[in-house]
Amino acid sequence: MAEKIAIPGIEEAAGIAFKRGDAIFVYKFHPSPSPRNRDADLARAIASVEAIGWTLLSQQAEGEGLQRFVSLTFRRAGA
Repeated sequence: MAEKIAIPGIEEAAGIAFKRGDAIFVYKFHPSPSPRNRDADLARAIASVEAIGWTLLSQQAEGEGLQRFVSLTFRRAGA
């Protein structure tokens, strides 16, 4: 049986990008009240990423209905 590929939540992905030394971090945030969704609260997600050392540059809502998401762009703080 094939293993499912787990997509990291925003905080985990931001931590990986920060440790890798990236200057910019972009994430498609799919808000969902599902208990399986680790990324349900946009404000909390932004705060957790900024606590790692990123600064929010922009957020853009895109899509409609079940296809909606918020595109978030962060830059490394102090960069």
